[in-house]
Amino acid sequence: MTKTTYIATAPDGSELTRKTDRTYTHAVLLEGKEGWKAEGFCGRLDLAHKKQLEHPGSIVVEVKALGDAQTDKPKAEATEDAEPTKDETVGRPEEEPSVDEKIRNAKVTGPERKGKIGDLVHELLMDETLDYVTIVDRVMAKFPDAKTTARSVASVAAVLRKKGAEVPKRRKSKV
Repeated sequence: MTKTTYIATAPDGSELTRKTDRTYTHAVLLEGKEGWKAEGFCGRLDLAHKKQLEHPGSIVVEVKALGDAQTDKPKAEATEDAEPTKDETVGRPEEEPSVDEKIRNAKVTGPERKGKIGDLVHELLMDETLDYVTIVDRVMAKFPDAKTTARSVASVAAVLRKKGAEVPKRRKSKV
């Protein structure tokens, strides 16, 4: 199988590459002390968002395959009159923003919550009067096909506590 070179362009314009026989559509980039580095290349956007969750502060960008028309176009070079004359500047839009301005204004995409079951569980966990079984009952009433269990609700509560959220603790009911 022929290997394809994929190029991910960071917000500062630097290019990160990977040569492989796999197919990639997105890359997860993270800025460090030495510049941008690729945390991973992914074949689907949802996988890129999943990897983004593993690396706080990272961004997702689309990758281009070497051989695509846009990737192979040579960059324009100034050959004469690098500075525009007065006549050329009349009616032209303002200068292009700097790299720092582009980074500040860049829209960073992040993973969106799939469905509303998780949102409902998070909301119900904040009510200290509800035990896990009651939370499961309310989730099942609103989402009959949900596979939510008391154990999964307890797991979500533990993860939220680990991340610093103040989730009220519940005691097991004596049966």
